[in-house]
Amino acid sequence: MENNSILNSQFSIRTILSIIVSIFFFGLQGCTCCAYFNHAWNMENAYEQATDMREARLDSLPSDSILGSGDERKLYDRVIEKGSRIVERFPKNENQVPKAVYMMAESFRHKNEWTKAVEKYDELERYFPQYDSMPKAEYQRAFCLYKIKEFALARFSAERIVETGEKHPFYLPALELLSILQEKEGLPADAIASLEAVLATNFGTPWTRAKARMRLAGLHYEQKNFEKAREHYSHKELLILPVAERYKAQSTAAECLLEIGSGNELTAANEYKGLADSAVFKDKRFLSLIRQGEILISINDLRGIKILRDVAYSHPRSENAARAFFGIGDFRQKGREYPTAILLYDSSYQSRQNSSWGRESYNRKVALSKLLALKDTVQSLEKEKKPFFPQEFQIAELFLFKLSETDSALALLAKMDSTLEDPVLKVRVAYTRAFIYDEFKRDTSNAYPLYRKVIENFSQTDYAKQAQANMGLQVDLKTKEDLAIDAFLKAEETWLNAQKIPVENMEDVEVAYQNTIALYDSVITEFSGTQAALQAQYVKAGIYAEEIGNQDSARALWKNIADKHPRTVWGRAAQEKLRGRISMDINELVRLRNRLEQTEIYTKQNSEIFWQEMEQKKNEPPPPPQVVDDEILRNDYNTLYDFK
Repeated sequence: MENNSILNSQFSIRTILSIIVSIFFFGLQGCTCCAYFNHAWNMENAYEQATDMREARLDSLPSDSILGSGDERKLYDRVIEKGSRIVERFPKNENQVPKAVYMMAESFRHKNEWTKAVEKYDELERYFPQYDSMPKAEYQRAFCLYKIKEFALARFSAERIVETGEKHPFYLPALELLSILQEKEGLPADAIASLEAVLATNFGTPWTRAKARMRLAGLHYEQKNFEKAREHYSHKELLILPVAERYKAQSTAAECLLEIGSGNELTAANEYKGLADSAVFKDKRFLSLIRQGEILISINDLRGIKILRDVAYSHPRSENAARAFFGIGDFRQKGREYPTAILLYDSSYQSRQNSSWGRESYNRKVALSKLLALKDTVQSLEKEKKPFFPQEFQIAELFLFKLSETDSALALLAKMDSTLEDPVLKVRVAYTRAFIYDEFKRDTSNAYPLYRKVIENFSQTDYAKQAQANMGLQVDLKTKEDLAIDAFLKAEETWLNAQKIPVENMEDVEVAYQNTIALYDSVITEFSGTQAALQAQYVKAGIYAEEIGNQDSARALWKNIADKHPRTVWGRAAQEKLRGRISMDINELVRLRNRLEQTEIYTKQNSEIFWQEMEQKKNEPPPPPQVVDDEILRNDYNTLYDFK
């Protein structure tokens, strides 16, 4: 009985409440308050549902930044729709309008519509700067500006948050974002300072500090500050990171030792051995062993060869095996054991042909085979006392470009420079040595003296001009071709002035022509072999033919150019002059022949059609005579006049 009374009382309470609510809403029917509560409730409900779906998705896939299902997008669209109606219909509501603008901005952000989100965040700050969620809006606006690559504006927004100090709830994320923006804008020193400020705070989570320290280590490494980079890569705070990032940190710390130098190679190799023996990094065991072996053989420690060989044979036909064989082959190559190196490169290529190590091994194998053949050729030519410069220069190119042996190339070129006597070959070798020091070794202390030697001893060559340019000097040297062009232009100027002399002054005209031809002759004789000399000879022939009327001398000059320099521009032009007709390109001739054939076919078709029509007309009966009515003359003025 007691239970029934309790149920009846609860039922009566619910009934009364429902009646009150019904009366309240029926009383407000037709009032704008109903629409207001409807929009506000739907907006907040849709936002909560979308947030729940998003958090569930990110819990299962933390790195997923792409908007999930269509239902999630539809919910955010509903938030935007209802929020827009609240702002439009109830602009003076100080509670719901800022909330609507904020939720719309967040919805746009979650939909990855960054520009629209920025517009809403700006609107929120402009009209409702005291809104409770304004600190979060400030940070999210900076983040959205970063996503649309407005780095300067994003940095400005992030700096405003940082200037507020640690009291801002998004101070730490803003510092991290600011460091990314500074790095994007080419300000690594500022980015380092921002990350150091992140680590200087006391309220960051261990995960946040570890990620910031990892980025800080990477920035120091890029700036070649290897001591600092190693310090951060080796820090215990990074132990919270995933295994892959921890391996990257510890292996890069070992690489920092190699970059520091000063006999740290053995320590770095031992650190890689520790990584190989660690159960945590068992998936990277072979990679660690290979790097340990490579470091050991770089200091001529033969234990490295055994390590690489064990990896290659225990893990055959893999990229690791290809890299291991390549490392041993590179060691043998540097020791001038070329036949053995070729076999090892071939083993690397066969282990994994489509890997970068396999492809490079194949190129090395081919280059070494060519190198051995060239060495045999050089020895044979040397015994026969014949010149062998091209072969030796090719060997130097192989050392430099195919075998990555810059020092070997420089040594061979230095030997050639000391033995060569031909100035053309000597300047080529001297410039090449300087260029290798400059571009490949970044050693200007050795490159610039060689450049100066080229400039002083071979000043009228293109190599000397390029040496000036490479040193950053003003290029004021002139080659033989440059001097020839200057002389030709002087002759051209004299010729143009001669043409301006009136014909009545025959004596002046003759003197001007003689001076012009003399200047062209000086170009021909003093700068023989240059293009300017050929052009001068061609122009001189034109003056003889068109101005003086001496056709025989003109044809003799044209024939000389055509016979001795048939493949040059002026040689071909002289041939056209001698033929007396315009030359025609072979492709143009083919087009003309095709056009002629088409014309013949068209003409033949039209002719056949014409004669067929004529035959048809012959077989047709003649048309009947037309009956012409007698002319009726009208008795008026015009008719009488015409009749007359």
